[in-house]
Amino acid sequence: MKVPFRWLSEFVDTGLAVKELAHRLTMAGLEAEKITVIGDAWDNIYVGHVEAVDRHPDADRLVLATVDAGEHRLQVVTGAPNIAQDQMVALALAGARLIDGHAEGQVYRTLKPSSIRGVRSEGMVCSEKELGLSDEHEGIMVLDAEAPKGAPLAEWLGDTVIEFEITPNLVHNFSILGIAREAGALTDRPISTPQVYDLASAPSGPADLVTIEAPDLCARYVAVMIEGIDVNPSPAWMQRRLMAAGVRPINSIVDATNYVMLEYGQPLHAFDADRLEDGRIVVRRARPGEPLETLDHQVRQLDERMLVIADTQRTVGLAGVIGGLNSEIHDGTRRIILESANFDMKVTRRTARELKLRTDASARFERGLDPNLARDAAARATQLILELSPGAAVTAVADVYPQPLGPHPLSLPFAEIERLLGIHYEPEQVLDVLRRLGFSPEIDDEGDGETLRVLVPTWRSDVTLAADIVEEVARVIGYESLPERLPTGQTTPVKRDPVYALQRAVRSVLTGTGAWETVTYVAISDDDLHRLDPESRQSVGVQPVDLPALIRLRNPLQADRSILRPTLLPSLLAVAAENLKHERAVRLFETARLYLPSHAELPREVNALGIVLAGQREPLGRFSAADKSELDFFDLKGMIEALLSRLGANAVTFRRIDSTALHPGRAAALVTGNDQIGILGELRPDRAQAFGIETPRVSVAEIDLDALREIVNLVPVDISVPRFLPVEQDFAIVVAEETPAADVEAALRAGAGPLATMVTLFDIYRGPQIGENRKSLAYRVTFTAPDRALTDAELGKVRERIARSLRKIGGELRA
Repeated sequence: MKVPFRWLSEFVDTGLAVKELAHRLTMAGLEAEKITVIGDAWDNIYVGHVEAVDRHPDADRLVLATVDAGEHRLQVVTGAPNIAQDQMVALALAGARLIDGHAEGQVYRTLKPSSIRGVRSEGMVCSEKELGLSDEHEGIMVLDAEAPKGAPLAEWLGDTVIEFEITPNLVHNFSILGIAREAGALTDRPISTPQVYDLASAPSGPADLVTIEAPDLCARYVAVMIEGIDVNPSPAWMQRRLMAAGVRPINSIVDATNYVMLEYGQPLHAFDADRLEDGRIVVRRARPGEPLETLDHQVRQLDERMLVIADTQRTVGLAGVIGGLNSEIHDGTRRIILESANFDMKVTRRTARELKLRTDASARFERGLDPNLARDAAARATQLILELSPGAAVTAVADVYPQPLGPHPLSLPFAEIERLLGIHYEPEQVLDVLRRLGFSPEIDDEGDGETLRVLVPTWRSDVTLAADIVEEVARVIGYESLPERLPTGQTTPVKRDPVYALQRAVRSVLTGTGAWETVTYVAISDDDLHRLDPESRQSVGVQPVDLPALIRLRNPLQADRSILRPTLLPSLLAVAAENLKHERAVRLFETARLYLPSHAELPREVNALGIVLAGQREPLGRFSAADKSELDFFDLKGMIEALLSRLGANAVTFRRIDSTALHPGRAAALVTGNDQIGILGELRPDRAQAFGIETPRVSVAEIDLDALREIVNLVPVDISVPRFLPVEQDFAIVVAEETPAADVEAALRAGAGPLATMVTLFDIYRGPQIGENRKSLAYRVTFTAPDRALTDAELGKVRERIARSLRKIGGELRA
């Protein structure tokens, strides 16, 4: 929020320089992000009085203006159509730095004396654009008649703007008045409020002037009927303040409502009363599909969850967000209904997000405004409008406030302040601080110890707990007054998060295999799940979920991403598709949470690992031109085997499965005991193409890390060199076609015992030499003994044990 310092000074005289005030407010929790000085470049520019305007002797569109600026009296040549005698203007002398009014953007030029059509011009009368105040360049800027002739323009018109970061809990500071309250409390200075119109003295409107049909969404509605207004440009002082605060001037009525919004923090809106059917206001929910053309000339379709302002026939505004074009103020408007209301913060936020239409009004309503502010702001805006339209009059006032809100009490032991802050403050000092903040404090001596009691004003919705009162005391007195003291006692022993430790180990192994970690959104769309498996009524993944039971967001950040993901695979496939547009291969993984249905209020969150492989196995290898082989199921399986080995998850086995999303014969489950903790396989080509991936083979995997964590035994990496050379032997094992390779390897390891330090499957053979429905698996086994060199006799005995172990699964060693 931008706050012009001169405007703020009308509310409170802090006695502090701008930078000192900004620092004090920042230290009290209201961060001043930026300070901008308006007029810091206005050297050699003064307030001048136009004494005479004469025609140029050699140009029809130019005039000669004689301008007196005290010590400087110049004749300047200008083509400004609005210059006239007796005006007060901004006179720039030679050497002044001005913005070129005819150039795009802000291009600065140094003013030099020159001859224009034979007449020498010693200076320039300036437009708003040349001074950097706005983009207006059609004519010169005319100053107020009371502007002091000869004064430097920066002293008369310059200002300093402080830009504050208003966090969601500080809505009471989202105005000039709010900042003034804060500054007054910090400096112990009184607050001055501007003159307001006495609404109580105005005639009451008809009983049906305002009808609230949705009282749960509109806590209060104040309407003021004003007749006989004139719609003109607002005065220059108001326009300058609005522009300094970042608001574009429009006309006197709209500018008055925006001016009060900045002053009080309460958004207002003015309707053309003659364009309202029956001259009535109805606050109701929108009807499904109801259209409204808003002030930005966009036709928007509304739904029943939105709140609208209507007359008896149609919608005329979107409550808390923007007005409708059908009731817009225009040059011919003579009667208005001024709206100052309090709308529900949640419905305002949802409407603004749904329609992608965030305005200055919605930014305030969605933080939660004080309903008692509505009448004060309406009185102030009425006063301004009557001043800008001297012939206007208030003809009716309606204030519908079904459930008035009052201050709420809070109490706490006075000793709680010292307990939380570690410093003792005298009761008088605490009471003084809280009085400055408007909390009406008192100390009760009855009972055990002193009790501090306060009445929290309605504009302080952020103060709800006793600790909030303590915080108010500390920040106003100054956090720098708190003692610096080292903590005492015994520190809590460090306990590493086992989930994080597992994720870190997973990242280490997978990056070592050449994979890259990615981070995707937690929300996905229905289309993402449909593309992965359009035939199934369940989501694809390590823990399938019935599609009707998916966790859906009521207020998603993106309208097309409304499902909390039950699987990582759609997100990873979308990222892989984008990367394959400019890469020959992708190896991606992600460790993140899945969100699954539960019987509790919140979803069940499962830590999972997702992997996607696609593209050429060696895209930039030495032999890549000759070898165009694709990453496939076995590359993925090898990565997972390396991961399981590093984690010490020796109890996990691979089991063949069928899946409508995965290629037949290239799909497996990770199993421990009777529990499935993961799936892996090659995606069916049509499923991959649905994500825009044309690569022939796309391999995916998803593993339940929470289930895996129960069986892991992180194995320290052994980098020691064995004292005795290992021995490698090859075994060709013939088994039935349906015997899984995992069972064969398990039997091989069982027979080999602890001497087998590595087992690798390197070949599969099928043919007439071994018989029908049989296959031969070739393994290379590495034998190592830590304390001796292995002899042929020992290896022969091991071979016999392996043969006996293989016969238990129907296998035999080939000669």
